[in-house]
Amino acid sequence: MTVLELSEVRERYLAEIERRLVASVASDELIDVAARYHLATGGKRLRALLPVWICGNLGGRSEDALDFGVGFELFHNATLVHDDLQDGDTHRRGQDVVWVRWGVPQAINVGDALFFRALSRITSAPRGASLVPAALDAMAAVICGQALEFQLQLPANDPSHLAATLASWERMAAGKTAALFAICMRAGVFAAGGDAAAEASAAAFGRHVGLLFQVQDDLLDLVGDKGRGERATDIAEGKISFPVAWAAEHGEAGRTARLLEIVRTPRGETSRAMMDEALDLLEQTGAIAATIDWIRSATAEAEANPLFGAVPGFVERILDPIRHVL
Repeated sequence: MTVLELSEVRERYLAEIERRLVASVASDELIDVAARYHLATGGKRLRALLPVWICGNLGGRSEDALDFGVGFELFHNATLVHDDLQDGDTHRRGQDVVWVRWGVPQAINVGDALFFRALSRITSAPRGASLVPAALDAMAAVICGQALEFQLQLPANDPSHLAATLASWERMAAGKTAALFAICMRAGVFAAGGDAAAEASAAAFGRHVGLLFQVQDDLLDLVGDKGRGERATDIAEGKISFPVAWAAEHGEAGRTARLLEIVRTPRGETSRAMMDEALDLLEQTGAIAATIDWIRSATAEAEANPLFGAVPGFVERILDPIRHVL
């Protein structure tokens, strides 16, 4: 059996994925017009390609996983529409975001509608109804993770405050990022005819890779280029990233207190000098070195997983932006 690389899967199936994405929001109603506008901003379509890729490389018919991939891509984009609003972001890949163009209430409606368009696509896949409970659980986990991210940003005197610990960070990232990777990989195994044990193993691998993806993204903000023009923008946005959580748990008390003070400063009041100071504090506490060590260990664990061979080059692709520090 030929094992396909991601580039080959993209070449064979991306055009059909894009066609089905647009067909899912094809009406002249405003919510679909706005959804098509948002989808046109592009993206890597990783959530769409993963089920198709895994299914084919495990001996199934890749076409049987297309609607799973399209459904999870629609779901991912539903969260992006809401994230842009919740984070106050005004542009995505150089284009006004939905809430800027159509207003806050309509952005909420567009995101909500995309959740249901996603579910409709998932049920359209062969035996798709059987995967709906797991898909709904994944959707709920992503939304829970988004809520936890905001709880992590609250001051200690807020009753909904969540302490900046590694356990809290993992709870957040396991939902916000990893749950969708987990269901995508599980869907690929399901479409290929795998049994319940194989599905569970795929979901666990997806969760692990999702956490690796998030830690990489957190580190990239500090040591590389996320396309925002400057480093440490997550600090300015008040996000409790993996390095910040590690520093809060393991760093010297005075440095940790100052770091969290900077992170919790309102975005509009966070200066470039404060962001640079936070970077220095993360270096001084050993958080950046510890994050690199975590990524190396997690990579070795991923490579030992039986499903690693079904997604050749995927982990390496995730780590490419931070390869210069590994």
